Amino acid sequence: MKIRKLCIFLGLGVLLMGCSGNENNIDLKITSEDKVTPTDTNLDYVDYGDNSNLNFKYDTTKWYRNDLKLHLPDPCIYEEDGIYYIYGTTDRTGAQTIDCYTTTDFTNYKIYQDVFKPKSNEWGQSSLFAPEIYKINGKYYMYFCAKNGKDGVNTGLMVATCDTPNGKFELYVGNDADGNLVDSTKGATIRDKFRPNIGILDQTLLIDGDDIYMYYSIYDSGIMQYIVGVKMKDPVTPDWDTYKILLRPGSLTADDEFSKTLTWECYQNFKVAEGPQVTKTPEGKYMMSYSVNHYPDVYYSVCYAMSDTPLGTYVKPYDKNTDWSNLLFGYAGTKVGTVYEQWQGFMGGTGHHFIFKSGDQYMIAYHAFANRMNIDGGRAVAIDYLYFDENGNPYVHGPSYSIQPLPEAISGYKNISLDATIAGENVKNVGRLNDNFIVEHYQLKQEQNKEASFGAGKSFIKLKFDKSYEVGGIAIYNSAQYEKIIQNISFIKLGNDNNIIDGKFLKSYINHQTEFVFPDSAFNFTFDNVETEEIVIGFESDEEFQLNEIVILGQ
Repeated sequence: MKIRKLCIFLGLGVLLMGCSGNENNIDLKITSEDKVTPTDTNLDYVDYGDNSNLNFKYDTTKWYRNDLKLHLPDPCIYEEDGIYYIYGTTDRTGAQTIDCYTTTDFTNYKIYQDVFKPKSNEWGQSSLFAPEIYKINGKYYMYFCAKNGKDGVNTGLMVATCDTPNGKFELYVGNDADGNLVDSTKGATIRDKFRPNIGILDQTLLIDGDDIYMYYSIYDSGIMQYIVGVKMKDPVTPDWDTYKILLRPGSLTADDEFSKTLTWECYQNFKVAEGPQVTKTPEGKYMMSYSVNHYPDVYYSVCYAMSDTPLGTYVKPYDKNTDWSNLLFGYAGTKVGTVYEQWQGFMGGTGHHFIFKSGDQYMIAYHAFANRMNIDGGRAVAIDYLYFDENGNPYVHGPSYSIQPLPEAISGYKNISLDATIAGENVKNVGRLNDNFIVEHYQLKQEQNKEASFGAGKSFIKLKFDKSYEVGGIAIYNSAQYEKIIQNISFIKLGNDNNIIDGKFLKSYINHQTEFVFPDSAFNFTFDNVETEEIVIGFESDEEFQLNEIVILGQ
């Protein structure tokens, strides 16, 4: 399909459509002066669309990118004092030890090797999976799963402790809340009381005030992997009286054991729900997110269910007329005939995740295929943003493979577009440009009509802020639909002749063969701070097009 090219328009032209209506303030007008195309600029800026491939250098004080270089499947991220500690199943040692990486910018990393390494006489010598770290009463607790390589016992849940997050963790030895001796050097710290001979995987904790809850995935006769939860008396003692099966793959409720109502959750005969996380939402609800399908598959994705209490009942959003109604992130398609083929080479195997916060912003770490095609190259860490809408529904910006703004807690910049008054001319649904929602997956019902639509000809956007800000970067997210993307922006005016002229969309974000545009890809510009109270953006196209979102990095 032919991709339209936006031209730089030289001077004032005839507008073919009227103003779409101001979304925030009816007094905001786009003036004749706003529409004049600048021919020069005082702004020394970098247009990242000028690069020829995806491997360009960028300002790591403002942006990051999911280059999939950190080989830690099943990641966990713990933040303390601006340092992000990343743990995971450690490919470097074949899951025989656990490494920790630290970063302050999601680009540069320092490794601490073998922060846990079992001693020769300890139980759990192999398959050290999915470590998670929590600080409880001043001590760091590491929870992970392991097998005893000598006797082949099924996977058990292990607990190790340390006084620092990157020090040498030692297996827990001490009394539990009931006064019983727990010696993790001689056996699993915790086994499922009701299924002690069945392996458990992917444990996680929810610390809700003074209460601790544990969740994990369990096998059932080799045909299903489902999720259970239990309240904890202390960090190593489950209260088995509270034990509950919370979620089964494909089923609307945990009580329906063998349903395939949600067919997208169980493409395989062996149905999987694993890698649970439980997050308390800003509205006080509880979201259980979990991975479905099998981890070697490109359609390994993350779905979710909601509850009023930590131990359920968890309810999956369901619409009988649409697939993937409870998708949190992933590729969102069946194996044949949809975006399954289009996403090849972009991102696959996006699963086992961990939700954390950077400042006040929710983020989600997960693994994906490092070579982006299949699991042959192993799995590596990616990080994106998690949000909740006004109704408490979760959504993710991602999976992304393009530069993204760093969290405000790292960069010092926030997205001031969200609080701006916005107006458009020759634009429908202009408010979609600063609603913080980015369409990812084309065909999903919950994402329909959530992009702004621009008519053919000349179009303008104006953002007005409540005060002057120091602005240091701009991202304008393209359409998720190949046939609706644009490749040039005519101008961006920040005032005082600080202009961006003929902005370009990185060609490597587009796969013309499969008619696919990378989700979450944007026009990206970076520059030293300039002070402004408003920004005007001009476009010209011979066809209609759409845009997803505008992000303005301001201080």
